[in-house]
Amino acid sequence: MITWMQRHKKYLVVTIWISAIAFVGAGFVSWGAYDFNLNRSSSVALVGEEPIKIKEFENRYQNLYRTRNAIYEGALTPERAKAEKLDLIALNNLIEDKLLLSFAKDLGLSVSEEEIIQTLSTKQEFQNEKGQFDKNLYYKLLELNQMKAKEFEAYLANDILLQKLAQIFNIKSSDEELKMITSSFYMQDILSIDVINANYNNITLDEEKLKPTWEKYKNNFTTQKSYEISTYFVKNDEISYNEETLKQFYEKNKHNYKDFNDKILSFELAIEDVKKDYALEATKTKANQNYVALRKNELNFQNDLNITQENTEFPIEQLDKAKNQDILKPFVYKEGYMIVRVNTINPARVKTYEEAKEELVPIFKQEQAMLKLEEQAKQALENFNGKNIGTVSRDTQRDARRVGNEIMDDAEFSIFLMNVFNSKENKGYVLLPNKAILYKINNQKLFNENKLAENKTMLENALKIVKEEQIKKDLIIQLRKKYPIEIYYKGSES
Repeated sequence: MITWMQRHKKYLVVTIWISAIAFVGAGFVSWGAYDFNLNRSSSVALVGEEPIKIKEFENRYQNLYRTRNAIYEGALTPERAKAEKLDLIALNNLIEDKLLLSFAKDLGLSVSEEEIIQTLSTKQEFQNEKGQFDKNLYYKLLELNQMKAKEFEAYLANDILLQKLAQIFNIKSSDEELKMITSSFYMQDILSIDVINANYNNITLDEEKLKPTWEKYKNNFTTQKSYEISTYFVKNDEISYNEETLKQFYEKNKHNYKDFNDKILSFELAIEDVKKDYALEATKTKANQNYVALRKNELNFQNDLNITQENTEFPIEQLDKAKNQDILKPFVYKEGYMIVRVNTINPARVKTYEEAKEELVPIFKQEQAMLKLEEQAKQALENFNGKNIGTVSRDTQRDARRVGNEIMDDAEFSIFLMNVFNSKENKGYVLLPNKAILYKINNQKLFNENKLAENKTMLENALKIVKEEQIKKDLIIQLRKKYPIEIYYKGSES
């Protein structure tokens, strides 16, 4: 492929598409069991005649993991991913892709080398500074990610083939369909509303109800990881120094003294920090000597402490890596150095009912109040009239003259409208954290010509996506009947 590209480089500035390949992994994953029959040892499934390779599966999982991890703001753990069955979601996505690929090939669709090159030429990855394809960079990055060029280009060919098939789903929308989706997005209701506020005063603590609440949420109540340690503090020595000595120390280390703009501070502005650092430097030798003496049991530790991960004055990362009875090297602590011996590391655990009770009570009260609030809302709805707030649509902004802050703020109003327009009922209620908003639709206007004119491109795109997804969904149901699917992957290990 690359040889062909070099011979034809006068026709194009070559770059390479790589967005579908997961180069940043989610870390090690326990992939569970496979059927290691010789014909299956490299695949997790077979769809028709299309195998799903183990590496392909791992890449798709890593892509999915990275996407979910971004949604969770970096808090997705392998345990949570396993609970959410991300591996099976990734496998199902690949099965659907292979079904579509099989169908595309049966239709006679194919991908030529010229098409692959043309696709590569539109991408920006793997370019040198002049914007030209860099063969060495291409091979280097593929090698770093343990991928051969032939393998990568096969991924690309499949992607092009799926794009070709997708054109079949691209059916032009009719005027009636556009009117329908405009009505769905921008229908207008004339609403009457009222508010019922939650009452927490009459909630009584019932142990028989409180314990089931704890069972429901107990995994949310955990102790902090803690460290039982022994400490030895080495206070900075009283050291005599003159200004010249401090200036010499400053000159050697002035890169450590910077302002908020990353500019080096003058000696005069940095003097107090210079004094502290000079004293620490002078005490360092003594601290190291005490460290050696403690390791040889020639000195006794001074204090025993129990700290948690919130004690940021201690090197928590080092403590996590340490074993029982390990002694950490001296680290800067207040006006001197601290030496720590790790006695015991207590991992986080689920709190007992009694330990969690104080934190549990507010949750229990909130749940009980909301249950009572919902009952009130249902009863009030039977004879509800409310205050007419006029015409609203999905995108209406709150007008304080019609809906005051005492009823809803802007965020609550948006949530309220979303629930109203997603409901099929002309009368109902929306539960918010501390209140219930009753509503009744007095009248409704479905089609809005102005909204269609203002948002035609967006609406056409939205309709296109809806239709494509529905056609694809229906097609996959039929393809599952047409092509045999053999799954060798047994799921994540428990």
